[in-house]
Amino acid sequence: MGKRQEIRNKRIKKEQSQRRIVLVSVIAVSLLISVFVIYQSQKPVGEIKSIEEKTRPQTDGLTMGNPDADVVVEEFSDFQCVACYRFWQNFEEDFINRYVATGDVLFKYVPFSFLGNESIQAAEAAYCAEEEGKFWDYHDTLFLNWNGENAGNFSDKRLVAFAGSLGLNENNFRACLTSNRYNSDIQEGLRYGRTSGVNATPTFLVNGKLVYSDTLFSTIDELLGK
Repeated sequence: MGKRQEIRNKRIKKEQSQRRIVLVSVIAVSLLISVFVIYQSQKPVGEIKSIEEKTRPQTDGLTMGNPDADVVVEEFSDFQCVACYRFWQNFEEDFINRYVATGDVLFKYVPFSFLGNESIQAAEAAYCAEEEGKFWDYHDTLFLNWNGENAGNFSDKRLVAFAGSLGLNENNFRACLTSNRYNSDIQEGLRYGRTSGVNATPTFLVNGKLVYSDTLFSTIDELLGK
């Protein structure tokens, strides 16, 4: 065998070895992905806290209250946001009772889903719940079951289970959720918020004026002459 042929054979063997390494790597990655998918599919849903039934002021989609109210409050919120959770936990019920239930305020919820994929999926799920008239119940369920940001708490499996806890048809809900048909609405919420000056959540527009939760009540009181 000539030296040139020997060099050629070595090069061929090296290339074959490299292809084998690449093939083994691809197979290994594929196996890891398969194991992860199987693990996720078998992962327990975990505890789900159920909301208490409540009577709300007039609701229409993502709005609540008197459509002819003199004051319009829009809340930009992310379902994963800890400050949004605290507003819901500590102030929202008082806000609704004091201003929305009295007919003085029209309340609009605007998903501002900027913290990650779970935020987007949670907002998609809330829109899907509205298809059966359950947006506000689902909104409360998401916050009641809040447990940190991007921690797997709003996995698709749990989002479907939340729907089941509210008596929604899980098969229809799952089909809606996986279709991502409300993605454009979520992107529009982000666009609208950013063009309005929103850079944190929760942030509120009160008759077009940007305010934060610490001045929300006083701003409304001033507009109402209280």
